[in-house]
Amino acid sequence: MEIIKTYKPGQDGSKRYVQKYGEQLCAVRYRRSPCKRTVYTTVEIIVAQRDAYQRQDRERGNSKWVALKIGQKELTLRGEVKRIGGRWSRVAKVWVVQRSLAQSANLDHRIVEGLVTSCTDIPTWD
Repeated sequence: MEIIKTYKPGQDGSKRYVQKYGEQLCAVRYRRSPCKRTVYTTVEIIVAQRDAYQRQDRERGNSKWVALKIGQKELTLRGEVKRIGGRWSRVAKVWVVQRSLAQSANLDHRIVEGLVTSCTDIPTWD
């Protein structure tokens, strides 16, 4: 279905839905059917709300995951980090690995404390 128009709460075309849904209303959309004979009105509403989940393991100091700074030409070291499960972060341009594995591979001197919080493209699981 093709979207004809989208209205935010309070704009003309959405006022009667603001009265019905109140603060829950996010948007009102008018859509046209594929045969172009029917116009549908849809509403987007908030059905639940919660605080955003904050990863405790990425906090500075007690992080289970750390960022390692390794130069581009240090191929042997990069291979070692890959072998222990390290992942490259394109965002921060560092390798992300579990702290315990970095320490067991004697890479403590490569750890950049706090930088792992910038590695938003690398998920960490425990």
